[in-house]
Amino acid sequence: MPGTGRVAVSVIVVARFSVSDVGKAAEWARAHAEVPEDITAYGKSLGQIGHRMFTDGKDLVVIDEWPDADTFNIFFAGATRMGEFLSGAGIIGEPEVTILDPLDVPGMF
Repeated sequence: MPGTGRVAVSVIVVARFSVSDVGKAAEWARAHAEVPEDITAYGKSLGQIGHRMFTDGKDLVVIDEWPDADTFNIFFAGATRMGEFLSGAGIIGEPEVTILDPLDVPGMF
């Protein structure tokens, strides 16, 4: 942050979603691309830095970078099409969300 002597650091958010069928979830997202694209646009409008989705073959794992935890929480509560995505992709239950703060140690880049 300019003039404060402090450096702004982001947080990493890891969200694990149980899904009935990973392949069908990906197929639904591709067939309804405007839904995840709208969600991504909303995140970017709030300052989201990065967004990736992975799988271990049974769950969807989202790894995001946000300016801070509060901004992520505003996003998750306010993304109007999130429910549509979760339902359409066959998400089961609530996601397991972990917010990770950076740890300043030697060797980081």
